Amino acid sequence: MILCGGAGTRLWPLSRQTYPKQLLPIAGGQSLLQQTARRVAGGRFSPTIIVSGEDQRHFIKQQLEAIDAPVEAILLEPAGRNTAAAAALAAAWVTKQGRDELLLLMPSDHVIADQDAFLRALEIGAAHAENGAIVTFGAKPTEASTQYGYIEADTSAPSPDGAYPIARFVEKPDAVTAAEYVASGRFSWNCGIFLAKASTILEEMRQFLPASLETISEAVEKATTDDLFVRPAANAFNRAENIPIDIGIMEKTARGVVVPVDMSWSDVGSWDAVWKLGPSDADGNVIHGEVLALDTSGSFLRNDGAALIATLGLERIAVVAVRDAVFIAPMDRVSEVKKIVEALAGRKPDRVTHPAKRKND
Repeated sequence: MILCGGAGTRLWPLSRQTYPKQLLPIAGGQSLLQQTARRVAGGRFSPTIIVSGEDQRHFIKQQLEAIDAPVEAILLEPAGRNTAAAAALAAAWVTKQGRDELLLLMPSDHVIADQDAFLRALEIGAAHAENGAIVTFGAKPTEASTQYGYIEADTSAPSPDGAYPIARFVEKPDAVTAAEYVASGRFSWNCGIFLAKASTILEEMRQFLPASLETISEAVEKATTDDLFVRPAANAFNRAENIPIDIGIMEKTARGVVVPVDMSWSDVGSWDAVWKLGPSDADGNVIHGEVLALDTSGSFLRNDGAALIATLGLERIAVVAVRDAVFIAPMDRVSEVKKIVEALAGRKPDRVTHPAKRKND
């Protein structure tokens, strides 16, 4: 099950509300969605279930058809209600088909460079999920990042297979606390990937978010289907609580298990994260498109526009240009791009909502 919602505003100006980052080739020749779908194609995986919104439905279908990715259904949320509702929606829909399968819940906009390590972790997690656990996969930290949430494993007892009960979830810490977490060896980054039987998800929803489960179940029962597109009843689904699965279920359940895994993971959540992923030149610059960089170091320079980007004397600066906008910021402030998006929403909303124009537009 691939979660394909969200606006991806932290990668503005390339990512826009109706064409967000998961549909873009941010890290490689394929979009993040296509990379995610290929990650779970073939082998023991069933055809994918996508959860998204109306705005992106045709883009999603076209991109998955382009790589021949098998898709069972595209569940279209009438309104975004966060990941607990999305998980319950998929679980309820699968149950309605008369099945109780393991559901692998994955964001559509992440990068996992070590596919083999990821698959090995899934094998470990599957045994626990079959026995009723909700398994999450914690990415091994590569630095004391304050941009991610953390999962603490209960390592009080040895683990024969590398899976541990979850001691706690922690929201984004300060730098000192993050360094302590990494040094302890007990903490992983929370990368938002979960594995559980459909029935397990519904049971935990029934315990912790009963009103949401009731209204989502009603929405699924009254859903309409058009080819791959499944539309839950809006008047029911929109009453579901807007809450992440981490907070709504995982922080409360006694069935949580974490499998720490070193899989070279990134949520590609900001331009400095994209910079860290890209191949750099001798000066530490990551360059994409038509760029002339002189006396420039440690910078991210991406040109998807029509005019040449020429830089001189820059150090640790991000420059991202598209046909209708250019974003420039110090590398350590690129995550603040949301301030620009908020300001533009009232002044030039099309620069936030509509896809950036391409060179040949």
